[in-house]
Amino acid sequence: LFNERGIDQLLDLMVDDVRWPDVANGAELKGKPAIRRYWEAQFALTQPQVMPREFVEVGDDVVVVIDQRIFDLDGTLVMGPVVVFHRYSFRAALVRRMTVHQRREDALAP
Repeated sequence: LFNERGIDQLLDLMVDDVRWPDVANGAELKGKPAIRRYWEAQFALTQPQVMPREFVEVGDDVVVVIDQRIFDLDGTLVMGPVVVFHRYSFRAALVRRMTVHQRREDALAP
């Protein structure tokens, strides 16, 4: 859904008070409206693509190993590929928080 820019469908998978990283600004976004604004601004400037490669359960969380590439609006690769680690926490099967890690051991830490 992310690669297809399915913002509404993605937000439907999250709790209302979801916490989400704004990696570029070193901040944490809170709530669906903030994430919507973040993604709309991001997609207006770049075409990020993520490819999940592995899923690892860590207690009630899931860590996803991601191959990430960022393209400009003309389709030219401007960053990547890089491997990052997304850790998802849930409430009632909905995402309540996502964090991004550069190192696998950080993502898998309790």
